[in-house]
Amino acid sequence: MVAKFLKEALWTVGAAAAFVFSPQVQAADPLKALSANVVRSIEFDLCLPATAQEYVALGKNAIIMLEASSAIETELPLKSVFVQVGEIRIPLQRIWRSEIAPSGDRFVQVSFYLVPIQRTKKPGRLAADFAGERSDFGISTFGPDFYDDGAPAFARLDEYDDASEPDMDAVRSVLRREYPDQYKG
Repeated sequence: MVAKFLKEALWTVGAAAAFVFSPQVQAADPLKALSANVVRSIEFDLCLPATAQEYVALGKNAIIMLEASSAIETELPLKSVFVQVGEIRIPLQRIWRSEIAPSGDRFVQVSFYLVPIQRTKKPGRLAADFAGERSDFGISTFGPDFYDDGAPAFARLDEYDDASEPDMDAVRSVLRREYPDQYKG
């Protein structure tokens, strides 16, 4: 029951996590088990450009915010973040990252990456390597059905959407607008 709950909870909150269970944790309270035993986790948010002009200014990229946390301080910062398509790992360009900060019994770091929108429309997965021993940590999956009909048409339908170099002033402007509490650059 707890395993089923944990699987469903991960998809519900949009986060990836690794769990270690101790005998003291009771299966009767799966929420307590979930929060008390997470060794590391990564929550993410994908920010699409707001307008067609911003789409061009961002070089046909989206911005991914990752909030990585670990009970082990030396696992942060993340070593790498990538989209994996088949056996090929495509590294993402980091834009900015915060300092590692204690948060209760955990350590947290926020970071931002550019991801070509084209890569999110093809089968693949978003993953990261922690600074410690943990690598290839799955965060999300991408594919042709990743965007619903509510996503901007320029993101869903562009046939010629090869990414290019973004205007970094436009990137910083989006970060300030969309992530005022997280982005301090």
